[in-house]
Amino acid sequence: MKLKKLEKNKVKKVLLLVIFGIVFLIIGIFIDKTFSLYQVNKSFEFVNGKVNYYGHSDVYFAYYNGSTWLDEIPKKNNTDNLTFEKAVCDNDATIEWNYEEWTPKVKNLTKAKTRCSLYFKKEEMNNISTCGKSGTNAATCIKNEASKDTTNLANDNTSDKNIRYIGANPNNYVRFNNELWRIIGVMNNIKSTLDGTGESRLKIIRNDTIGNIKWDSSNSSDWTTATLKEVLQYQAVAKSSLIDNTVWSLGENNTATTSAGAYYIAEHGTLHYGNNPTTWIGKVGLMSPSDYGYGVGGSIRGTCLSSNLTSYNTNDCSTNDWLYITNLFQWTMMSRSNDASIYYIAGNGILHYSIPNNGADVRPVVYLKSSVKIISGNGTSQFPYELA
Repeated sequence: MKLKKLEKNKVKKVLLLVIFGIVFLIIGIFIDKTFSLYQVNKSFEFVNGKVNYYGHSDVYFAYYNGSTWLDEIPKKNNTDNLTFEKAVCDNDATIEWNYEEWTPKVKNLTKAKTRCSLYFKKEEMNNISTCGKSGTNAATCIKNEASKDTTNLANDNTSDKNIRYIGANPNNYVRFNNELWRIIGVMNNIKSTLDGTGESRLKIIRNDTIGNIKWDSSNSSDWTTATLKEVLQYQAVAKSSLIDNTVWSLGENNTATTSAGAYYIAEHGTLHYGNNPTTWIGKVGLMSPSDYGYGVGGSIRGTCLSSNLTSYNTNDCSTNDWLYITNLFQWTMMSRSNDASIYYIAGNGILHYSIPNNGADVRPVVYLKSSVKIISGNGTSQFPYELA
């Protein structure tokens, strides 16, 4: 009887081993299938951390300050002023750096044991600006900068006394929406509602065009119904927590042959074509003719500001104005009061006008919240201001 019991126990053990074997085989197949599916995605998010061996990981990160090995990825706004420079991966993988979240995103990851070397370098502030070091209110800091930096900044001497970035290439770069934008200036008396209190807010413009787009496909000069307005509101930038609704002035002008100062007055006036409104509340708009006019700098600034915007292609006005881009035809937000035409900056630097149904280049413009701070950077294109 004891022998029979032993034999039964052996049978049970064999059955258990077989069952466990089958279970492990199924798990192995599932893991292999899961890894294969994981690879097909070819794009993975990674968080800050030290990874100095492959182990079971797909990617091996190595961090460098120039040629010096770093034990871990530098923290955002680190005290050593290290900023991301470039990344080099093998197996044809690439890195997309997210500046806002301060994390790398690996793309085209098709093979395990892929090595990516991330290079960081020290920001050279060179006393260009102290705003990036202060962590203070952006509008306040730039106003203070204007008192000592007369090359990049100037008071526009309008009734609102706005501070403008001026010249051919001022240090007014800012990273926004994980894109490169530029600061038009610190605008005063900006409201978020018609009965709200005026504030000092940064007005910024995208560095590059988002494309050649019609101002309005139905040929209307009413911005509140324009198809371009709808396109801009659905841009991802409109969802940023750093911007808010703004009361935009839609006053019009009946002639292109006038100065930046005259345009500023007209933009804030009540002259309009047909039933076009003179204000609009929204998040994303375009630059105004006066923005372009007041952007001029250098020794010829005074001459240009007393000239008509239709003659900005003379006296080196356009070439000393950073808002001008050679051969780019840029829409403004302003309509003409005597017909359904829209002003634009021509490729040769003059201000002109066209029917809304024509296409022109579009550079979105937003007003940042008055509470926004500059937390790092120096305003150069290499080290743009970082916001919070």
